[in-house]
Amino acid sequence: MSTHHRMFHGRAALPTVLTTLPILLAPLLALGACNGSNGTGSTSGGATGQTRTLSFQLASQEIVESSGTTQIRIDVSSAFDGPVTLPFTVSGTATENDDFTIDSSPLTIAAGQTTAVIDLTLVDDDEFEGAETLTIGLLPPSFGTLTNVTEFTATIHDHELGGPLDGLTQDELDAFHRGKVQFERRFQPSEGLGPFYNATSCAACHSHPISGGASQVYRNFFLATYFVGTIANQGGAIGPGLSKIVPSYGTGPNHSSAVFALDGGRPAIPEMFNGEPVITAQRNAIPIFGTGLFEFISDATIKSNEDINDLNGDGISGRANTTLDGMAIGRFGVKAQVNNVELFTRGPLQNQMGITTDPLLGSGGIISLGAAAQEGSDPNQATLDDDGHNDPEMLPNELADLIAFTRFLGPPLPKTMDDAALHGKSLFTDLRCAACHIPELPSSRGPVRAYTDLLLHDMGPDLADNFIFGDVGDTTQEFRTQPLWGISDVGPYLPDGRAGTLSEAILLHGGEAQLSRNAFTGLSAEDQADLIHFLESL
Repeated sequence: MSTHHRMFHGRAALPTVLTTLPILLAPLLALGACNGSNGTGSTSGGATGQTRTLSFQLASQEIVESSGTTQIRIDVSSAFDGPVTLPFTVSGTATENDDFTIDSSPLTIAAGQTTAVIDLTLVDDDEFEGAETLTIGLLPPSFGTLTNVTEFTATIHDHELGGPLDGLTQDELDAFHRGKVQFERRFQPSEGLGPFYNATSCAACHSHPISGGASQVYRNFFLATYFVGTIANQGGAIGPGLSKIVPSYGTGPNHSSAVFALDGGRPAIPEMFNGEPVITAQRNAIPIFGTGLFEFISDATIKSNEDINDLNGDGISGRANTTLDGMAIGRFGVKAQVNNVELFTRGPLQNQMGITTDPLLGSGGIISLGAAAQEGSDPNQATLDDDGHNDPEMLPNELADLIAFTRFLGPPLPKTMDDAALHGKSLFTDLRCAACHIPELPSSRGPVRAYTDLLLHDMGPDLADNFIFGDVGDTTQEFRTQPLWGISDVGPYLPDGRAGTLSEAILLHGGEAQLSRNAFTGLSAEDQADLIHFLESL
């Protein structure tokens, strides 16, 4: 849409929202004469010798089209004695009336006020337009001086949680919508479901609060394996499933002789298997909003944050996990044990639903593959079972669309931060939470603001699940830094869902996070609440 540049008028009001992300600093403008005020606006609006400054509190905000009216706050360093007018301009790729309405200029700041707002109301329509921008620029006020942030930019997004990424082609958008149908598809026994399975659809587990999200604790699934001698020497499935994931439904010793069932309970997991001790753990489904963007983060970026031997002495020693016999860096999964979206999709299809597939890109889809994948971990292999149904049980075009849904599912958008959230953001940094939950990582599609480093970290013995995934050795106490974007919408928390609240999740951190956890407990109740409020705004 065509860029426009117009003047508008505004009215003062109490603030309800703030802006986020700094853009630029504008030059100082000349200070008007200050000779006192009679409250009529005919004089300076300020007492003699005092300098008032005006500024947007922050510089930008990402807004969803359906969010209605946003109030953009302007701060005044100290109150004027009389009314002051503040003109402003509006420009950008968004179009007035079609995309938004806004108060007109000049904004009048009443005597005694230290804050004023400009009301911006978005038009929610059914047209997919991608991200558009709207920039408000402050002009010299009738009295006082502009300083710091004199320009505010709103980036307007079409999608709400569960919607597609901005900037997709029409073909990509069509594939995304077809893929959502596959994601929510409930497979039937006649289509190859089972005979051993935990769910009948992807959305059965990834449904909270919407398709692509997390799951409630009752949807947890179990892992089980055995070890020989030491826990580091782990075996594979204890049967009858094909992986360490324990199926809840289906009976029998193997696929070919299994009895399909639509009801039943979780099977008893033995304490010993072939004379060896068995270990178990629970998993709570993790949300996949925006995770397709992890494919666009380079290996070099991920490894640049490693400090395997804690050379800087800060107690943080994250390391990248590798997969495919050490040839590829993991990005997906609780232990970053999967390299790309295709493998991240095909594995659960078989392990959770018993649905077999043929590879699409296979090794061609491996991100930054260092060398040919070794025998036994070949992404070019088809998944197979012996359940009497022809393999593959999902057609290639259906699989391609399902992968497109995950790859193009948009990330959660941050909520507007108020003063408490901004204070919490500062505490988040002070407590060194950002040492692992890095606010953003660069990618070939722009910054990925997921609050993760995609590295493994030792979380201490209390959270240890005793399972080893990937090719880097002992990961029994290690987990990938969980992304925090949209965290308020996807509880419960931690790999097994044991934490019902964010506060509980923080208090259960140990290992490399122990010092940050201890610092959190040392905060006042008000400061703890502000930090949680900040997390809820991501």
